[in-house]
Amino acid sequence: MHPPGVRGAVGDILRGIEVPQYAFAGGQATLSCSYDLHSTRLYSLKWYHNRTEFYRFVPTERDKPINIQPSHKFTVHELYRSDQRVSIRLTKLRVGASGQYRCEVIAEHPSFRTEADSAPMTVLREPLLPPVLVGAREIYEPSELIKIGCQLRQPFQGDHKPTLQWFLEGSQVGSEWVSPYGNTVQSGQTGLSLHVPGRQVAEAGGTLQAECRLTLGPIQQSVTKTLRVRMRMISYLNNYQSAG
Repeated sequence: MHPPGVRGAVGDILRGIEVPQYAFAGGQATLSCSYDLHSTRLYSLKWYHNRTEFYRFVPTERDKPINIQPSHKFTVHELYRSDQRVSIRLTKLRVGASGQYRCEVIAEHPSFRTEADSAPMTVLREPLLPPVLVGAREIYEPSELIKIGCQLRQPFQGDHKPTLQWFLEGSQVGSEWVSPYGNTVQSGQTGLSLHVPGRQVAEAGGTLQAECRLTLGPIQQSVTKTLRVRMRMISYLNNYQSAG
């Protein structure tokens, strides 16, 4: 199974394409198209954005093998070209650069066999910001239930909404330790609260590293917090119980 934005083994000569699932306005994106012509040769390789051609490579055109059509939605640069792969970079992206990106490969005479594949890319208006923690304290009592909220810094509408996950020492916490946080209906934001028994932190040596991770496709941002409990309280309680 291929990750989002990567398509592989789609035909006899077109081996696969790579298109980022998400990019950001003003930023850049790298697109790749791989092929294997076996015993024949390449006639042309073209890239399209929503049916509009913006890149063409024709090996037989020696004077000008590359033809890049100007676009007000992005700027095109060729990064890499071999007999099996072509990679291009789109810069100065605008929101209008969202859509389907299709690579078309045509074999040389006599077959002129044509194969193509496409994948979508969405260009978001703003970069993805790390989430923000709410209600975190520097130190807790071992008898407490530690509660920390995590929410997005920016609202997301439509189908392109990131997800939030909590991790402790690098491992995702179970559903019994998390719950929705904040008024998501009014604010349009998504929040997730973490609930950790202070005793659990004490048993781990007094500290645990908590991470709230935001994920949108292959893009991730996170914020961390070290959970601390008063270990002297644990020593006092243990001594008291032993004496009793």
